[in-house]
Amino acid sequence: MKKQLSRFVGAAILLTAAAAWGQVSHQLQVTVPFSFMAGGTSSPAGDYKVEIDPSSHLIALSSAKFKAFMLTTTALEAGGSRSYLRFHRYGDEWFLQTVTFNGTAQNLPVSKRQREMMIAKKSSGEGPLMAVADIAVH
Repeated sequence: MKKQLSRFVGAAILLTAAAAWGQVSHQLQVTVPFSFMAGGTSSPAGDYKVEIDPSSHLIALSSAKFKAFMLTTTALEAGGSRSYLRFHRYGDEWFLQTVTFNGTAQNLPVSKRQREMMIAKKSSGEGPLMAVADIAVH
């Protein structure tokens, strides 16, 4: 009974968020030249549409190659008026870290896989801990 109630509440929250989604969201187009992880989901290189809803701290990521998925974020002031996606690389893997629109950044939480890669890279003592790539939107 408790499990069913929590599923019902979760579904109600998602439906409410979906209903309010289009009211204040911003859409960005970006071409990512490498495969990456976002929210625990592996995504191939390609063209992406990113929808940002700063009021609910959600972003939706979609591509012609797969269905859209939503990610929770925390808001940060980035300054300036640039719009871009920031990726961090550990070893050979890229992770989406931040989506910035007109100076307001939506930061994604560190995933379990990213945390594992950070620890492995740090303990191995190989080269720099991480690389950063900012990809401008179009």
